[in-house]
Amino acid sequence: MKNLINLSGGDRLNLRIEGQISISESIKNGKTRQMQKEFASIDEAQKACVKKEWESLKKGYVLQNADAKVGEANLHVYIGGGYTGALAFAGAKSEFFVYKCGGYKEGGALDDFLIRLDASGAVKQQTLLPKPLAWHAERAGEILLLDLDHFIFKFDPATSEFSDLSKDISFKNSKEFTSFVCAAKDTAAFAMFGQIFTLRGSEISPLSEYKSEIKSYTPTLCAAISDDGARLALHCKQNEIKILNTLNGEALNEIGGDFGIFDKICFLADGSVLGKERYAGKLVCIDVASGEWLNPAWLRAECAEADELCISADVSRLALINYDKARIIDLKSGNLQLSFELSHVVKRCEAKFERINGEDFLAVRTDYGCFSLYRV
Repeated sequence: MKNLINLSGGDRLNLRIEGQISISESIKNGKTRQMQKEFASIDEAQKACVKKEWESLKKGYVLQNADAKVGEANLHVYIGGGYTGALAFAGAKSEFFVYKCGGYKEGGALDDFLIRLDASGAVKQQTLLPKPLAWHAERAGEILLLDLDHFIFKFDPATSEFSDLSKDISFKNSKEFTSFVCAAKDTAAFAMFGQIFTLRGSEISPLSEYKSEIKSYTPTLCAAISDDGARLALHCKQNEIKILNTLNGEALNEIGGDFGIFDKICFLADGSVLGKERYAGKLVCIDVASGEWLNPAWLRAECAEADELCISADVSRLALINYDKARIIDLKSGNLQLSFELSHVVKRCEAKFERINGEDFLAVRTDYGCFSLYRV
C-alpha cells in the first residue's frame, strides 16, 4: 500500500497491487472513489502503480509512510529535475533545504531556488538563489554553506539571508575556477579561486592554496574533513592526496599511488580514506599514515564500485549506491547491513545520512526530480 496526500488540499490517494490488479483509491471531500484495472502480469500491474505514483507526485501529492520498515521509503516529494551533477541538499535539524532548478527566464538568465521542506514533505519556503547551479550544500553549525557555480555563499535559515563569501575575502589567484565545501562537527572548509578556508563559528581563516589539474576538460578536485574536524583530505592532482591540518594548513602527509582521479573521498574511522574513482566508480581505501592500499572485508564484489557514496556523521555506516541500488555497510563489524532499491532515479542521485527525531534515514535527491527519505 502506498499512501499519498496533497498537503495543500488534504486529498488522499491510496495505491496497492492485488495479484495482477492495480487498485487506486482516491479520497476527496470525504468521498471515496475506487478504480481497478487488471493487467496481463503482476509486473505490468506494478509498473502501472509506479507510473500512477509518479504522476501524482508531479501533481503535488507527497508519499508519506510513517510505518516504513527498514529499507522502505518514508517520504517522496517531487522537487523537479536538476542539472547534471547539481543535486545539492542539506539537512538542518528536522528540515531540509533542497536545490530546485527553476529554468530559464526571458533573456536567457537562470532562476534557481532553495526549497525548505519539513519532515512531512511540506514546502515551508521557496527562496530565490543569488546565483544558479547549486553544486554542493553542507550544514555548518547553524548555517548552510552553498557552492553556487563555484562561488561560496553562506545561508542563514533563521533569516533566509545569503552572504557572498567571495566579497569578504581577498584572493591571490583568481584564475582557478573550481570549488568545494565540506563540514564535520564545528569545522567547515571551503575553496574557491585557488584558496582554501576554514569556517569555525563566524570566523573564516585562510588554510592553504591549491591548483587543480585538468584532465579531459574536467578539473580534479574533491575534499573531505575527518569526523573530528582536525584533518582535511585534498585531492586536486591525479594519483595524489594531501592530508592537511585544519588549524594551520600544515601538510601532514602526501599520499601517492596509481589510483587515478577521485570525484569523492571520505575519512573512515580507522584513519584511512575511501576514494571513488571518477570514471569507473572503483573504490580505493588508503591508509592515511602509510599510504598503503587497504582491502577491508566489505570492499569486495558488489561493494567494490559505486556511483555515489556517503558516510554517517559518527563514521559508523557507509552508503554505497550503484544506479538505483543502495547498500548500507556497518563499518564497525564490516558487514553488509542492508540492501534496497531507490525510486525515481534516471542515472544518478546524491545521498546523505540524516537523523530525525532519533531515527536514522538515508536522504536521497534524484535526477528524476524527487527528494526521498528511506528508513535505515
